[in-house]
Amino acid sequence: MRRILIQFATHLLALGLGFGLGIYLLPILIAPDDPPVTQVQAAMNDATYRTTFRRDLKGSDAVHWAEGKVSVSATQVAFDGKMGPGPDYKVYLVRDFVDNKADFLKIKAQAQRIGEVKTFNRFLVDVPANVDVDDYTTVVVWCERFSQFISAGQYRTPG
Repeated sequence: MRRILIQFATHLLALGLGFGLGIYLLPILIAPDDPPVTQVQAAMNDATYRTTFRRDLKGSDAVHWAEGKVSVSATQVAFDGKMGPGPDYKVYLVRDFVDNKADFLKIKAQAQRIGEVKTFNRFLVDVPANVDVDDYTTVVVWCERFSQFISAGQYRTPG
């Protein structure tokens, strides 16, 4: 009986580990190619605003993080760096800087979602024509599926 319980527990542990690894690795396996470096660099050079995503923000952790350069123009948000992979990442613009899940959830209703992220080294997200980036101060990447804060960068000061 003891042997059966040990086998059951180890098989259950292996199943749980496999499920967790699958959730982590699936976005990497199905991710499209990153946009070309030249295209991202051109968007960054034409941008009005610049900021960075930092890995050490209060709401970032070992799995949910981004670090690199971010540029914001009237038509695109461009990122060049690295990001912890995950499903269902969305890019938002917000009026005030937030650096964690709790603060973002407080203002999410007023946040402007501008697009999706499906790549984890570089991305280009088109800003919808009806969105004025000057009405906001900060770019946030958020995992919609698991309600996880990934990173944020303040590209201009309020006012």
